Amino acid sequence: MTQVLQTAFPRQQGGDTLLVGGAIGIGMTAEAAVRGGADFLLALNAGRYRVMGAPSVSAMLPIGDSNSFTDNFARREILDRVSVPVFFGASCFDPARSPEALVAQVSEAGYHGMANFPSAIHFDGRFRQLLEDAGIGFEREAQMLALARKAGLITFGYAKTRTEISRLVDAGASMICLNFGWNAGGVLSVAQSFTISEAADRARRIFASIRARAPETLCFFEGGPIISPDDMFRVCAEARADGYVGGSTLDRVPLEHSVTERTSAFKAFEFLKQSESAQSRALSRVARITGVVGQSEFVMAVLDRVSRLAPTGLPILIRGEAGLGRGALARGLHALAERQGPLLSLRAPEVGEAAEDILFGAGPTRRAMLARLGATVVIEGAHALAPHVQLRLAEWLEQGELLPTGLRATESARLILIKQPEGAGGAALEPALAQRLEPGRIDMTPLRDRPEDIPAIARHILSLVDAGQAQHRQISAAGYRMLLAQAWPGNTPALRSVIARAAVNTKGPVIGSTALAAAIRDLDPGAVEVDLPQQMTERDWLLDGLRRNRFRRGDTAAFLGVSRKTLYNKMRREGLLE
Repeated sequence: MTQVLQTAFPRQQGGDTLLVGGAIGIGMTAEAAVRGGADFLLALNAGRYRVMGAPSVSAMLPIGDSNSFTDNFARREILDRVSVPVFFGASCFDPARSPEALVAQVSEAGYHGMANFPSAIHFDGRFRQLLEDAGIGFEREAQMLALARKAGLITFGYAKTRTEISRLVDAGASMICLNFGWNAGGVLSVAQSFTISEAADRARRIFASIRARAPETLCFFEGGPIISPDDMFRVCAEARADGYVGGSTLDRVPLEHSVTERTSAFKAFEFLKQSESAQSRALSRVARITGVVGQSEFVMAVLDRVSRLAPTGLPILIRGEAGLGRGALARGLHALAERQGPLLSLRAPEVGEAAEDILFGAGPTRRAMLARLGATVVIEGAHALAPHVQLRLAEWLEQGELLPTGLRATESARLILIKQPEGAGGAALEPALAQRLEPGRIDMTPLRDRPEDIPAIARHILSLVDAGQAQHRQISAAGYRMLLAQAWPGNTPALRSVIARAAVNTKGPVIGSTALAAAIRDLDPGAVEVDLPQQMTERDWLLDGLRRNRFRRGDTAAFLGVSRKTLYNKMRREGLLE
């Protein structure tokens, strides 16, 4: 990525961030889009016409000086009022205004970049050819963007055809947007001649050709049949796009939701994209056998630690709240170690004082669990073991005490202990036993501290709920936002219950926020805290994100879906940063 783009979009340097741009025509919508997570804005005359009640196609009509019209509202309402880059939509149709003059005007005004809009790409046939022959067509737009690039501006090029794409690459466009035509959704919709699948396939092939010639160029798409966050994610996932631009989909189509909620819904798919990428990298034997699902740093660390511990034979301590898959992880460790003996389980709180006899044997006729050759002995609720039993286990592990069968500890069973964390219903183990288990300790982080894992876990749950069906259902963007807003004190079982309830009550292929909200309300209040998303101030939003990420600003910015620069600006504006 060029230095200019790195400065404008620092989050994109890692390659896993989905950029969302808003083609906006009024200050209120611009500010709402930024609150929702928009990474940049395009000031276009079409956006202004939309908020005036006219269709976007009005931007192509000779009803005024497009450049003066756009510059007038952008300077007054957008340019100095938002914390993200603002690009100016420049028209080259006026033969009296040279591209050089346009670039100078845009640069002097303080815009971050320049886009070719309104564009000749929306014309075809003989009229399009007449524009090109007269020197006021797409070629002039490409020349303008090349001049803007030399002037240090970010250049955003709209195109429809491969020929136009190629010309933008030659002009050194920083960002190229594949336009599928005027949007299909809403009251003022335009009929479409192709489907989402066809759009995704076309975008995939065109973006591959762009990256073959200009790897640093960012690839975007917009328009046509793409009218919802679900449409956007499907095209983005299949085409490996760097981002999406919303115009009508952000300010005209959303009739019942605010622009902030709509843009935030698009940004919610950033978690999905990260989840898709990380899960594919972590799709290994360890993840499949242990059932550990997610894409957070915690999940990656657990998978790595399990893969290292499994073949060692060391005793294991799995510490975490209920509902985190502790038992499945213990079973997975047994399978990964390929031990020849059985998997034996003991629930310490249930057997009470009999635990010692079961583990070590009592009398000549009772065979000790720990004497079973090649076995894995899992003790659940290990903190409930009597102190003298814990000390005997520590001695057995440390010294290799001879068992009645004549086998040493290292030759017989492997020990895995499961317990609640201290302070959460689990007493501390005897120091001698805790010290012996320390090298093999695995701490399980509760779901509330790693919300980025929720999308992957939710899709895994749906795959189980819909097992045997031809097509698995999906959760809408607004639905994911609702799931991400919950605290989930019951961890995965609570999440599974909500999704299963919502799936049963949903007839179509998409599970929406309404069904999920009903499932959350119906769930036993003791199992999950009903904390439906509420309107909060920006200060509260920032503080919540900072607390969730232990005030690490880089992690907070990624969690909130904004750049570091945007986060710092918002914190400074709210008095959270000196």
